[in-house]
Amino acid sequence: MNTYYSCHAAKWYARTFRFVRSSLSENRSFCRHLSSAQVSTALRPFYFLVHPDLFGQFPRAQHINDASLKSLNSHLDSLINHKKPRPVSVQFYVKDKNVQGILHTVAVQLNKTTARATVHDLLSEFDLPTKYVDSLPEKAGKPDREIRWHHSFYDATGTINPYEDEYTARTRENLYSWLIKNMGEAERRLSVSKPIRQDIVRLRLSLIEDLQLTELTWERGLGTTHLRGCMQGLTALTAHHQEIKEILEGRAIHFGNETGISLSGSLVLSTSEVRNQWLKVIHHLPEQDAMIRRIPDMQKAVSNALRDIQVTHRKYQPFLLAENYSQQLRRFVTALGDYRGRNAYPKSWPETLSNIQLVVESASGPLMVSPTGQILVPSSCPPAHLVNFITENMGEAERMINNYKSVRWREKALHQQCKKELGLDFLEKDDSVTPDMMAECLGRLLEASYRLSPLLSGARVWVTHYYTVMLDGEICIPWNWDKEKY
Repeated sequence: MNTYYSCHAAKWYARTFRFVRSSLSENRSFCRHLSSAQVSTALRPFYFLVHPDLFGQFPRAQHINDASLKSLNSHLDSLINHKKPRPVSVQFYVKDKNVQGILHTVAVQLNKTTARATVHDLLSEFDLPTKYVDSLPEKAGKPDREIRWHHSFYDATGTINPYEDEYTARTRENLYSWLIKNMGEAERRLSVSKPIRQDIVRLRLSLIEDLQLTELTWERGLGTTHLRGCMQGLTALTAHHQEIKEILEGRAIHFGNETGISLSGSLVLSTSEVRNQWLKVIHHLPEQDAMIRRIPDMQKAVSNALRDIQVTHRKYQPFLLAENYSQQLRRFVTALGDYRGRNAYPKSWPETLSNIQLVVESASGPLMVSPTGQILVPSSCPPAHLVNFITENMGEAERMINNYKSVRWREKALHQQCKKELGLDFLEKDDSVTPDMMAECLGRLLEASYRLSPLLSGARVWVTHYYTVMLDGEICIPWNWDKEKY
C-alpha cells in the first residue's frame, strides 16, 4: 500500500464523501432517484475495485484513480442536489483478475442527468451487479446528513477511518513505541520478500549484460514485487523482439511514472503501462535523439536572453521527459525573444546572472523560488512578469542556493554516519523531503541511536511524512518525529 494515501487519503475522504446536507424544510416533498446513503451503498463494490489505497505499487494508477474519484464524487454531489453538472470523462485503473501485476484502464463518460442513471451506468461499465439500484423506488425520503463508510470497507482495504479517534492518535505516534509495535511485522515481511530482492539483483545484472546497458534504475519507493514484474516484462519483450536490442545498446533504462526519453538520453518506462507501449517508444528512440540534440541550443537562447542565467531542471527530478521539456522551452524561447527585441534589462541587474538557476516548467506550473534556490517559471509566464520576479528575488535565490549546498553536504555526512551507527541495511528519503528536513531527521536519529539501534538494526528505512510498514518490509518514518518524547 502506498503509505502517502493511507494517512492523507483519510482526510480527503472525510471531506469529499460528505455528499449532502439537506437544506429543505421538513414538510417539503421532493423526489430524487437516489439519496446520498443509497449512492454510498450502491457504489461500495466499485470502491473495492478502484480505491487508491489498493494501488500502492502503481503510483500513476493511484494518482489517476484518486483524481477520478474526486471528479465522480463532485459530479454525484451536484446531481443529488438537483444541479446540472457538465458532462465529464473520467478514467480508472483496475487490476486484472487473472494476471497479477497487470492493470487495465476503463474510461467512463459521466453525462446522465440523474444520480441513479449515473450509478447504474458506472456499475454496468465495470461489470458489477445493478440489482440494488434497480430495486430502489423512485421516491426517497430525506437523505442522510453524510455518507458513513461501513467498517468492513476499512478492514478490507487497510485505510484509516476518519471518524475514529484512533486516526488522530496514529498520526502523532511516538517513534520508539511505533517501532516496538511494528518491527516484528517488518522483519517478517522483509524475510518473505528477501527472495524477491535477490531475484531483482539477478534480473538487473542479466538485463544490463544482455542489452549492453550503461545503467538500470527505478523510481524510489517502487514495490519489490512490482519492480520484479517490470524487469521480467522487459526481459520477455526483448526476447520476443530481438531487433530492439541494437536500439537499446549503450543506453540507460529507468522504470518510472511515464514512458519516454529523458534529457540525458535515458529510456524511461512507465511501470503502469503495457509492454506494447514500451515497444512503440523504443522503436522511436532514434527520432527522440535528434530532438534531444536541439535542446542545449534552446537552453542557451534562454540563458543569453537573461544575462547568462543557468538554465537547468529541478533537483531530484533527473528523469524529466525530453519531449515535454522541448515543447516548454520552445514556447518560452519564442516569448522571451519577442520581449527582448523591445525591452532593455533593468538597471538594477548585475552584469551577469550566472549564479542564478532557472527552471522552465509546464504552462500550469508556479512562478516561485524553490526550497533549493531555483527560480521555477511556467512556460506560459509573460517575460515581463519573470523579469520583475527575478529583480525582486535574485538575492533570496542566491542565498538559498548557497544554503542548499551547505545543507546538502551536511545531509550526506549524516546519512553515512546514521546508517552505520543504527546498523541499517537501507536508508533513503522521499523526494518531498528536502535536505534540511532530512538532515534534521538524521540528527535526531543519531541522538537517540543508543535506544533505537537495537530496533532498527538490519532495517530498511524510508524517511517520509508518515509511519507505515510497506508490503515488502521496508518501514516509513516521518522526518519530524518528536524528539521531545525521548
